Amino acid sequence: MNVKSFRKLILRSCRDEGNSLVEMAIVSAFVFLPLIFAIIQFSLALYAYNFVNLAARQATRYAAVRGVESCVISSTFPNCNMGPDTASGKNATAPSALQTYVRALTYPGIKSNNLTVTSKYLAAHVTSGAGGFSTTAWDAPCTTTNPYNAQECNTPGNAVQVSVVYQLPLAIPFWKKATLNLTGTSQMVINQ
Repeated sequence: MNVKSFRKLILRSCRDEGNSLVEMAIVSAFVFLPLIFAIIQFSLALYAYNFVNLAARQATRYAAVRGVESCVISSTFPNCNMGPDTASGKNATAPSALQTYVRALTYPGIKSNNLTVTSKYLAAHVTSGAGGFSTTAWDAPCTTTNPYNAQECNTPGNAVQVSVVYQLPLAIPFWKKATLNLTGTSQMVINQ
């Protein structure tokens, strides 16, 4: 191998290195960078999903301890006698009071304006089963009074179901803008 051919070989390999550098830059910009952002967005979605489920459980507990008898403990108890409507003289309606409560719970990075809280009161219905056993089901929506026994919806023994929805905006480069709706639902029997 002479000196001329050796120089040509070195120059050719240098040109190939430049091509590799450009190819790597293009692949990084269009594949690796969006992949990294997608991983970050997926992690943020898991974080938000964890918050939504926790917020639904906390709001359900909040509503479950604010039944008909909650004002007996103390008349200054916040949102005592909370129910599904204001027509019967309740101190607070469940959706607005729970919305305020959940928005105060937010984790860092969670936008409270993207949270929506809905609640549903369910009437207790006791049925007799085989062998003398009875079962309780919460199968009928309750808007003002229990359809089975004409008691108020927030009477102990009935249930409250709370759903929290968080609208997570996705921001992945070279991907269409979308919003992911994360939902958490919890149900609990009212005990006060």
